[in-house]
Amino acid sequence: MSSWFPSKSHTTLGNFVQRHAEAVALLHNVHVLYVTNSPNQKEPFVIEDHEELGVKITIVYCKPIGVFNPLRKWRGFLLGLKHLNEQHQYLFDLVHHNVIWKDAWQPWLIHRKYKTPYIITEHWTGFDKAARGKAPLLLKPFAKFFGRKASALCPVTENLAANMRAFGLEGKYHVVPNVVDIDLFQFKEKPTDRVHFLHVSSLIDEHKNVTGILRAWKRAIEKNPAMHLTIGGDGPWEFFQKEAQRFQIPSNSITFFGEKKWAEIADLMQQSHCLILFSNYENLPCVIVESLASGVSVISTDVGGIAEHINLERGILVHKQAEKQLAEAILQYAQDYRDIDRSTLRNYAEQHFSKQTIARAFDAVYNSALKS
Repeated sequence: MSSWFPSKSHTTLGNFVQRHAEAVALLHNVHVLYVTNSPNQKEPFVIEDHEELGVKITIVYCKPIGVFNPLRKWRGFLLGLKHLNEQHQYLFDLVHHNVIWKDAWQPWLIHRKYKTPYIITEHWTGFDKAARGKAPLLLKPFAKFFGRKASALCPVTENLAANMRAFGLEGKYHVVPNVVDIDLFQFKEKPTDRVHFLHVSSLIDEHKNVTGILRAWKRAIEKNPAMHLTIGGDGPWEFFQKEAQRFQIPSNSITFFGEKKWAEIADLMQQSHCLILFSNYENLPCVIVESLASGVSVISTDVGGIAEHINLERGILVHKQAEKQLAEAILQYAQDYRDIDRSTLRNYAEQHFSKQTIARAFDAVYNSALKS
């Protein structure tokens, strides 16, 4: 179960949750039940089933009804459970929920009804003060109650675990990072015509600081024109394309794109030398683990749990909003990139983020939860 999951309402939301489910499916039978809003449908509820990469998926689409929408989602969740029972699919030993806010009441209801233990994986940046700002009024009592009832809490970084503890969430913590499909994101030799940099994200500027990347790129490209930057993702890429023109960035030094499939992102990784992230806050972005699996170094801000995996062997860390420092890091990388042993980046990703590694980590957490 999850507060976020890819659906026809939002095809990329929570795709990292889907990857966790696919990893666990290497060792266990996995069935996803996800309840989400679908404003354009006529019926109050629509239930759809499909299977993907060994994971059975049931999605309940709810037509929202304003202030009463929480009740609509609650009803949709119960209909989803009923649907699973009618299909003889409720044979679960354990519930694995993702993202406490706002749907952690779902595994708790199952725990009350069936005595089924549940664990929670947390990906949300909202437990970080830098990201959250003023917390939602009910966040603390909500998170503390449902987190305390969980058999285990599995944040994706040690930094997130520390933020959750500081927020008051008590429980048994087991850090399990995000996962990468190492068969899809493979290491290949990089092009040699010039140094290729890549930025892939949701392109939300207050989060990813894409305009900061553009300003830093303008500084860098003026000193070394033998570089190219590609920027894109499932966000307003046309806006940033216009910003690049406004900043008078040479058009032959930068390319933009919109939403792409994973295989297309993997292909872009294989054509790149270095990933750039300039976020104001993060936990552990999937694009970093995908980058390492592709033998691509990382230049990133030192925020969230990124420093737990990115060091001088695997990239360069810069301060948040330090555009001059980012430009200097880009130029430094362009000078030194031939000295990088890309096979070590790939090996690190295989050891820490592969589906097999993540499946074994969750298997240990599951068995511990069941025994207790």
